[in-house]
Amino acid sequence: MTFALEHLEICKLEMTFEVQCLDDDEAFDLFQKKVGQETLGSDLEIPELAKDIARKCGGLPLALNVIGETMSCKKTVEEWRHAINVLTSYAIEFSGMEDKILPLLKYSYDNLKGEDVRSCLLYCALFPEDDRIDKEKLIDYLIGEGIIDGSEGIERAENKGYEIIGDLVRASLLMEGNRWNGPRKVVHMHDVVREMAFWIASELGREKEAFIVHAGVGLREIPKVKNWNVVRKMSLMKNRIGKLEGSPECPELTTLLLQWGDLVSISSEFFKSMPKLQVLDLSSNQNLTKVPDGVSDLVSLKYLNLSHTGIRHLPKGLKKLKKLFHLDLGYTRQLSSIAGISNLHNLMILKLASSGFSWDAA
Repeated sequence: MTFALEHLEICKLEMTFEVQCLDDDEAFDLFQKKVGQETLGSDLEIPELAKDIARKCGGLPLALNVIGETMSCKKTVEEWRHAINVLTSYAIEFSGMEDKILPLLKYSYDNLKGEDVRSCLLYCALFPEDDRIDKEKLIDYLIGEGIIDGSEGIERAENKGYEIIGDLVRASLLMEGNRWNGPRKVVHMHDVVREMAFWIASELGREKEAFIVHAGVGLREIPKVKNWNVVRKMSLMKNRIGKLEGSPECPELTTLLLQWGDLVSISSEFFKSMPKLQVLDLSSNQNLTKVPDGVSDLVSLKYLNLSHTGIRHLPKGLKKLKKLFHLDLGYTRQLSSIAGISNLHNLMILKLASSGFSWDAA
């Protein structure tokens, strides 16, 4: 991978910085040089902990240099373990990360050619670390959020989405990957780029709860939030949360991702105070048999994914979602009725593949 900070203008001189990511051995060699043998030799456990931290830098020399320098004065195992915990949980709290690495990486972000491209990069941070992000799913979300205009036709919007993703790949801010059923179907983010995205999304660290991402970390309940009023996007996908209870006041929330979980029930009041929610993904919660009628409170909802759930019928409140244009009911094998669909006058995409509903029985 090449990480480029392109077209940096200093005194009208155009300069291009290219940094090759190192393999594991080269990365650890560089990291050891920055830390120094005195520190590495101060405890027998530190060299192994150092390997762990070096791996978290993803081979990026900039990260290896800055973090290696910071760790050079840490001579106890406890300090190294703490560093690993901080890097794992929220790397921008690590000394040196915000002041040195992220502002430099942000230069590439600032030079992306459109706000839609920048917004797409930030949206990718909602997925778990090292996750392979399906391009088609990502584009569906971006259309739902209004980042991509879908009013002139779905095909045109999808083509725009692929162009945006291509821009990010060419800027080395996303990396392409393959899936079993074809080439270049997924993208993923370098860990340090993901931290940069969090930093930017949180108003350069000033509003950390703007983006709440606890994806794939084994949660059994919704995390505690100090100020729901500032939350704009929340990703709790790939967890073990069983119930959604209460009625959180989320006036600014636009995306809520809860797929691939253990959801069993959602309280009738849960969606009451989410007036701006546009994207809701509840897919792959196979034990979820009912969506509450309170979903009707989601007056701004445009994208709803209930695929691979155990729902038997659609909530009565669904017909009130006048802005809904994408509804995914694929693989809802227990679904027996889609009553209310005819009232969704803006619905442009309806997916029913392998659902239990039969047109013949309708």
